Amino acid sequence: MYKFGMILMLASLALAACNRSGEPAEAHDHETDAPTSVQVTLFSEQYEYFIEYDALVTGKSSGFLVHVTHLETYDPVTSGSLTIQVADAQVTLDAPVRPGIFEAEIVPGTSGEQEIIYSLQSGETTDLVHAHARVAVEHGHDAHAQEEEATHEHTGEAPHIHEGEALVEVGSHEHAAGAQSEGEIIFLKEQAWKSDFMVREVSPVPFSAVVKASGQVLAVPGEKRHLAAHSSGMLVFRDKLLVQGSRVEKGQPLFVILATSLSDDNFEVRYRELRNNLEQSRSEYRRHEKLFREQVISERQFIASRTSYENDSIRFRSMASKASADGLQINAPVSGTIHELNFSEGQYVETGDQLVTISSNEQLLLRADVPMQHYPLVGRIVTANFRTGYSDRIYNVEELKGSLLARGSSVAENDHFIPVYFEVTNDGTLLEGAFAEFFLKAGEQEQVIVVPAGAISEEQGVHYCYLQVTGESYTRKEVTVGESDGRYYEISNGLKKGDRVVTEGVMLLKAASMVTGDAGHGHAH
Repeated sequence: MYKFGMILMLASLALAACNRSGEPAEAHDHETDAPTSVQVTLFSEQYEYFIEYDALVTGKSSGFLVHVTHLETYDPVTSGSLTIQVADAQVTLDAPVRPGIFEAEIVPGTSGEQEIIYSLQSGETTDLVHAHARVAVEHGHDAHAQEEEATHEHTGEAPHIHEGEALVEVGSHEHAAGAQSEGEIIFLKEQAWKSDFMVREVSPVPFSAVVKASGQVLAVPGEKRHLAAHSSGMLVFRDKLLVQGSRVEKGQPLFVILATSLSDDNFEVRYRELRNNLEQSRSEYRRHEKLFREQVISERQFIASRTSYENDSIRFRSMASKASADGLQINAPVSGTIHELNFSEGQYVETGDQLVTISSNEQLLLRADVPMQHYPLVGRIVTANFRTGYSDRIYNVEELKGSLLARGSSVAENDHFIPVYFEVTNDGTLLEGAFAEFFLKAGEQEQVIVVPAGAISEEQGVHYCYLQVTGESYTRKEVTVGESDGRYYEISNGLKKGDRVVTEGVMLLKAASMVTGDAGHGHAH
């Protein structure tokens, strides 16, 4: 099996060597005497254009293959028309032949230095990019010499453009790139479009100083409700499946306290007493009301009788609202989840015992424990990113509609940390009580180059990114990383403004880098 793999690899290398020696790749379906192929990569604000075309010669048809990618999503363009103009020759393609790919044939009529204009029409929007090219005269080696001389004058580079080289224009700047160098990775547009892949242009942005700390996700004071027993008795669950984590709604019956077999603090006895008191005070009030109208008793006696009746009524109704035919009923005072359940069914409870804790879990408190050596930065902390112990997701306080609540100004006894508190709204994925890693942001630094954490790879302590060289070629670049806020890394060395960095799909490029040479390069259209 190993020998068979080696044979395939050697065959791929041989095919790649043939392609670089001047014979075109079979995927392009060119004749053996086909002209030199040119590659151009152009960028507008919205799109990337990766263009492959045959070297331009007057009177001869040149095939154009234009790959158009949305920069924001890195998806292929699926609609719109593309116009290609070379001097006096022009062709309009009504739609891509396949997602992201336009094909055209153009016959140049004018030789010399020309401008190629690509115009993408999508709805009422027109996107325009252009590149420079040399149109040769069709008369053998003399024409080839003219083209080579013109290229040398225009770029200041080595004059000859070989098979596999790319004429690259980024914005309005163009340069001639050499043949694919060692270590350059080929990753086709079709592969990028079918996977989670993204390339971003980097530029300096404001970046905050970061203090790393550990901490915990807590409940906001007042978001927890503790429910106590109103009387002594045997506890019976209304819902046999009531457990920690169960969802309950406000007013939902949770427990019943049975006290029929108890002589002390029996709520049933108190219920009867309150009912008897109410009946007695009601009878007394009605009798005094009649006597007061007849002016037999004083107003003071009547008011006292009425007050006694009202108080007995309130006490009885309060007890009656909790009582049922089975016993004293206890309902959920708020909606939320069961945070703590302190008793099992059938246990004896006394008046005041805490039966259950209900947490609404809508607002949460974040506590970051900052080591004392970072105290000079504590006063500058304004926000934070954090990651919980059960997930790789990086949360942001602002995204959770949260804010800084308080900064500690002292250290507790036997403690070496300064607490910093944030309040956030739970999006349904935060677990109260979970431990978390915090990236506390303390003000803004000067603008620096940053890349997403997913763009950074590491091997044996060396960090690197993948840079886009042309539309379908990439290279690995060693970088020096600085601060991290959990989502982004500061790059102190290795990248510059305008570099295009692969931010998603890094593992795909690592896999592609294991393929030697140009094997598999080219498009089978």
